Order: sequence, then C-alpha cells, then structure tokens
Amino acid sequence: AVGVSKPYTYILGGEEDPLPQSGDYSIILNSKDEAVCVIQTTKTTVVPFDEVSKEHAYKEGEGDRSLAYWRDVHEDFFAEEFAETELEFNGQTSILCEEFKVVYRAIDVN
Repeated sequence: AVGVSKPYTYILGGEEDPLPQSGDYSIILNSKDEAVCVIQTTKTTVVPFDEVSKEHAYKEGEGDRSLAYWRDVHEDFFAEEFAETELEFNGQTSILCEEFKVVYRAIDVN
C-alpha cells in the first residue's frame, strides 16, 4: 500500500553506483523491466553483516521474520553473488540497510 515503510538490504563492495540517501526517490522495476512503483528512501544504515539488527530483519518481513532466518537467506544469497567476484564475503562485509516508503504504485502492468 502507498505509504508503507519497508526495509531492504544491499551488499556493499566495489559497486560504482552511489548509495541511496534519505529523501532519494527510486523507480522499482519488475522482471520485465516495467516500472511498478516509486519509493522514497527514509533511512539508511551501513553495518557489518553480523550486526544487522533483529528489527531490520523483522521489518523486511521474510520467512518467520527472525534474524536467524534473515541471516540464513541473505548469507546464501550474498555468498553466491560474491562467488562471481574477487571479493570475499564474511560477517564483517558492509551491508546497506535501507528503509523506504512507497509514494506511487503503478496500475497493474500485466
């Protein structure tokens, strides 16, 4: 729903794109590269992977919303992503935790 805050997590490491900042707007695309919504970043925090908070994991809303579930899923995902690079993923790898609100939702694009 428009106005709902939702966190998201990025992994940092050699990316060229600037990090989102509070107040930034982003267009979110679906798997067909169609715009589905516009979000506004409300909060960003950079922490080591091992220090992502249980609050962030809960807000992200995946699985049972626990930090253990979040870590299992994200560790597997990030390790896979890092396997394609020369960088090493570990518990001290910097993670960008982003919270945002949906400011515009497109009409069903399917």
